[in-house]
Amino acid sequence: MPVPLRPLLACLLATLPWPSLAGEVPDPLALAQLDGFALGVEAAGKFSGVVLVANGDTVLFEKAYGLRDENGDAPLQAGDRLNFASAGKMFTSVAVLQQVAAGKLGLDSPVGQVLKDYPNRAFADGVTVRQLLTHSAGAGDIEELFGATHSAERARLRTLADMIALHGGRAPEFTPGTQQKYGNYGYIVLGRMVEVLSGQDFESYIRQHVLAPAGMTRTGFVDCSDPAPDLAAGYVEVDGKRVRNCATLPARGFSAGGEVGTARDLLRFVQALNAGKLLPPALLAEATRTQREFMGLGFFATGYGEGVPERDFRWGHGGSADGICTDVRHYPRTGETVVVLSNKDAPACYAVSNLLHAQWKGP
Repeated sequence: MPVPLRPLLACLLATLPWPSLAGEVPDPLALAQLDGFALGVEAAGKFSGVVLVANGDTVLFEKAYGLRDENGDAPLQAGDRLNFASAGKMFTSVAVLQQVAAGKLGLDSPVGQVLKDYPNRAFADGVTVRQLLTHSAGAGDIEELFGATHSAERARLRTLADMIALHGGRAPEFTPGTQQKYGNYGYIVLGRMVEVLSGQDFESYIRQHVLAPAGMTRTGFVDCSDPAPDLAAGYVEVDGKRVRNCATLPARGFSAGGEVGTARDLLRFVQALNAGKLLPPALLAEATRTQREFMGLGFFATGYGEGVPERDFRWGHGGSADGICTDVRHYPRTGETVVVLSNKDAPACYAVSNLLHAQWKGP
């Protein structure tokens, strides 16, 4: 029987002899403790996946835990591909910001400037790109893409245009810009705007303008049922049985997330952003600055506020769905990047990704 997660985490945290680290690089003992912590959560049946820690461009730690498929016996490998869930929204954000950098779009441009035939005029005229990126547009969600009871709807919703045709008639949930509510539909709208502005379908655009320049050769859009041996499988309980999460999730990634790839590729994404390969540095700085609550322009930008050390600020994105937990975080002050990909439910992957930064004694 699996061990309850919270008591296990508390026990592990209470017994770890936290070391004092010199400079900005964790010593071998700190990394060994991270390894032990991940092994403990794995033993509790709450975690399997890949953990990567880098300092700048140098990978300090990379290891896989658990099984590639809980119904098999093949162990996960560090180079295996896992589902990114909502962490894939960062690719959409970059695609949109590339349109801004090219002068095709402004952050405060309304949706209707690009999607001229958008059905609901209050949404088209009142919702801006900035509000969509920060989840403050009142765009809502698209429930038909998730859950075992929506398989027929998912089969019909093949394109971003299909999804907008389904929900484009509804008005914003609240006056745009007055609240923040996380959801997926706004990123469908953003993805469709990229298609119209670029003249490419969303997948082609991301492959050509985000993944390729970043050197992310093992990341892309893959059917959930693809039998490739390096794809990790996630599971969910439906009607009392454990089944593949393909039964409750979109068949492949789209502009709200769900691409698959490796931890190394996500590190390459962070490196490419920092090197100016995907966005102009000034625009990246604006995108990863806290705009509202926990959000930058499509990136989580959190760990800030009165009394919070500057070293704790980070940008990136997390994600979770049935049989998926993802956390990508970059701490600019210390130079650390932490990537945790899991084919188990949240929240265990977040506990793993949280662990090391507390010891990372950067300036």
